[in-house]
Amino acid sequence: MKTKLPVCFAVFLWVNCLCLPSDVCAATPPRLVFTEASWLGPNIVRIPFTFTGTLITVRARLDTLEGNFFFDTGASTLVLNNRFLKRSNAAATENRGSVTGKVQLVGAMSVDSFQLDELIISNIQADVVDLSHIERSKKIALMGIIGYEVFKDFEILYDYNARLLVLVRLDQKGNQLERIPDWEYALLQSIPIRVEGHFALLDLEFEGNKKKQFGLDTGAEQNLLSSESGGRFLKANFEIRKRVRLGGVGQEKIEVLSGLLQHAHVDSFQFRPMATLLTNLNDINAVNQTYMDGILGYEFFVQYPMSINYRKKRLTFYRILR
Repeated sequence: MKTKLPVCFAVFLWVNCLCLPSDVCAATPPRLVFTEASWLGPNIVRIPFTFTGTLITVRARLDTLEGNFFFDTGASTLVLNNRFLKRSNAAATENRGSVTGKVQLVGAMSVDSFQLDELIISNIQADVVDLSHIERSKKIALMGIIGYEVFKDFEILYDYNARLLVLVRLDQKGNQLERIPDWEYALLQSIPIRVEGHFALLDLEFEGNKKKQFGLDTGAEQNLLSSESGGRFLKANFEIRKRVRLGGVGQEKIEVLSGLLQHAHVDSFQFRPMATLLTNLNDINAVNQTYMDGILGYEFFVQYPMSINYRKKRLTFYRILR
């Protein structure tokens, strides 16, 4: 019997496969503006954020309406909540790509520009969906989700402890147009990653000379590990703690095993044990047309400040100096 698709990261792996009608478009495309951003130079912007649970939440403005957006590397594009839009009256449809059930879709629209102070990214296509049940479960008014298509031209440093994003604009080869300030962050180690679609993929090493491939997803409230990882690997590296019920973008909830993923490292670079859910990832991999043994979310990102450069295909860890 096919296992229904679970996911812990509240929202977002389904975004890359939405098939939306094209007739839902605003007459005048809106602007999206980060309202709390500040500039260190012409190509570096710092964006403070708060946590909704463990999800990165930033303030931005869409036309004249300001509100909350989740910042999510697991989403492929910009997603807008239909209840905030004036023209979102197309008939609702259902998308088979939802990760815990069906998602009510409304349509698509063009966003004229995504504006960060003087920096403007133009002609962004946004998916329009019903996010009302996420708003209820997270107790937040959510205007949308900011995904890969918005920030793909930047290297992004995630500093969870300072609650800060640092976006550095890149050239076509992935070189930083300005350096991340060395008075603020000292480089610890830079390691290669793979990029498939909008996912950055990292190989982690474990006891027994085992390697597993993980997707990096800031929209994951906990890590995910494939239930098909093998009994010997799980016995050595995964400590089962309890069973939990899991919900996501869809309305359904399922029961999964929760525990600690242990002994993860890259070369000599060690990671402390991470809260992780053990679940079937077959449908997630099918939706994203990739193979992942797991997903690394909050439990991974909170350990070190780190930056992702999709063009250079590098993940860099830092030590805070300030």
